[in-house]
Amino acid sequence: MHPEVMKHKASLWEGAYGTSRHISDVCWEGDITPEELIDVADQMTPDWQTIDLELDPAHPLHGQVFRLQRPSENDLEDATESSIAQAEQELAGKYVWVHCCRLVEDPQGEIEDEDGLTYRKLFHTVMFSMEFTSFDDVAVQCDENFDADGWSEYELFLDDDLPVPIAHYR
Repeated sequence: MHPEVMKHKASLWEGAYGTSRHISDVCWEGDITPEELIDVADQMTPDWQTIDLELDPAHPLHGQVFRLQRPSENDLEDATESSIAQAEQELAGKYVWVHCCRLVEDPQGEIEDEDGLTYRKLFHTVMFSMEFTSFDDVAVQCDENFDADGWSEYELFLDDDLPVPIAHYR
């Protein structure tokens, strides 16, 4: 059987599998990552603590026990800090372009954030190049170039990733 047509099932539990209340089942076809499955479970209910996976009978790993536990806030913070440290290590010493901009709430805006607020990007921005040392240093440079309250986000581009300009104005 082809992996895309295999039907898998996950049971959401309020506590440990088999010792607490069964909340619901989730079924899907094909592959799914643990992160995607956790996201689906979170959309269904914030009460789940354990996900018990049951693979399609045609799957070569059918019959093995697979369980996911809800990550704790400490686990999530540790993972975030670890990924930030890894990204900083990979970028260290490379030249990056920093693009600072300000988000302005606008009820007529065309972009909606996670909380449902609409905003538009004010394209009065600052772009500069620097040797990357840390994300905090980038924020300090944004403060110096755009004032501490004058920017709300920045994007980084590797020096090599920028396209060749199509025009110049002097």
